[in-house]
Amino acid sequence: MNKKLNVGFITTLSGRWPRELPQKRLEEYGKWLGENLKDIILVKENEIVDSPARAGEVISKFKQAEVDIVIMVYGAFTGDDIPCQIADALNVPMVLWAPYEPPFDKDTRLWANALVAATMNSASLNRLGHKVYVLYGSKEDERIATRLKKLITAYNVTKKLKGTLLGLLGYRPTAFYNSAFDEGLIRRTFGIRMESTDLKVVFDRMGQIPEDRVKADMDKISRIFDVNRLPEGHLENHSRLYFALQEVIKEQGYDFTTIKCWPEMGQLKTTPCAVMSRLADDAGMNIVCEGDVDAGLALIVQNYITGLPGFITDMIDIDEEENTMSFWHCGQAPLSLMNPNHEVTIDNHPLAGQGTAFYGSLKPGKVTIGRYCNINGVYKLFLLRGEAIDSPRKTKGVMVDVKVKAPVREIVENIIKEQIPHHYSMVWEDIADEMIAVSELLGIEVIEM
Repeated sequence: MNKKLNVGFITTLSGRWPRELPQKRLEEYGKWLGENLKDIILVKENEIVDSPARAGEVISKFKQAEVDIVIMVYGAFTGDDIPCQIADALNVPMVLWAPYEPPFDKDTRLWANALVAATMNSASLNRLGHKVYVLYGSKEDERIATRLKKLITAYNVTKKLKGTLLGLLGYRPTAFYNSAFDEGLIRRTFGIRMESTDLKVVFDRMGQIPEDRVKADMDKISRIFDVNRLPEGHLENHSRLYFALQEVIKEQGYDFTTIKCWPEMGQLKTTPCAVMSRLADDAGMNIVCEGDVDAGLALIVQNYITGLPGFITDMIDIDEEENTMSFWHCGQAPLSLMNPNHEVTIDNHPLAGQGTAFYGSLKPGKVTIGRYCNINGVYKLFLLRGEAIDSPRKTKGVMVDVKVKAPVREIVENIIKEQIPHHYSMVWEDIADEMIAVSELLGIEVIEM
């Protein structure tokens, strides 16, 4: 199925308005949309829509293309009939884009009158119960360009969510009640469906990986890292699990997965932290540790917005003087997130000592930290913006210090007050506004700190 957003583009006018400016806008705005709207399918109408008859032709074209949203650029003044006819027939959101008026001259006529048309059309669409957005400003206005990009990104993400299959490799670790989830509520809220695969399937597959593939991967890791830190047999288990998870996830068609990474995996000396790290970079397989589906929801949204891997993490400490928060986890952060200024090693699991994990500090840069939280049967988004700073590793595992704006003690107290669970998803990009836009489309309250 096509998970990308299908965006329809038209340029309109009514009556006998001059066509030179509308034709120019048709070409220039169509080109701009093609260059600036990422990861979507743009369905362009290459002729001006100037009558109900032409609108009918566009409706047929857009229906065939299964358009999800329509961007209507005003070539010149347009009556209510065209946008309302399209919205009635397609029942999709309409974006009415009114570029700025050309320079006025007291001795020449009005060339577009787009602002008047946009206010008129939006009021009529709203009366008819249609979802409508109005953009007032030309494509060169960064405020308008940014607003449109964020809006289209949000719709694109919500469409992808409705086509997402989340695989559950096992359930949740012992005594981790916050990793429990409400499958029906998630499907109603996000559109994500789930299926499960028993961990025994993974363990059995590990034993079926050919010896030559296992040895080649062990040699590869041994050339990159000092594997002498690992107990006997751990590296072999690492390589077997690396291939087994790839095969099982691909066969099941999972887009994302969660995994019950302990205690069973640890008992078999195959805790998967380092494997998860590699798979995020090597295969684009984002696996959420400790079976925490709700933290995984944030990672999925972040990945759909950025295309980047995320880091499931605990917040373990604060520094009130520096106003920083320390984020840490066992060793599953993707290697692409490691700070090149600090050593990265492959080691035994830092707590259980029953598998492989990477130890290192994570790279500096702007970050967005989030978690979708089921609080009393309703989803809310916990959201935090920050700046990861160049900071040394202070304990075994992977970690980074993040500088934030609000006082860190206030944030911690509010996390406790709001009953936000302990796992968060962190991505190295400032996408808080995009996550808010997605949450608004899903009807989810945002708790930003």
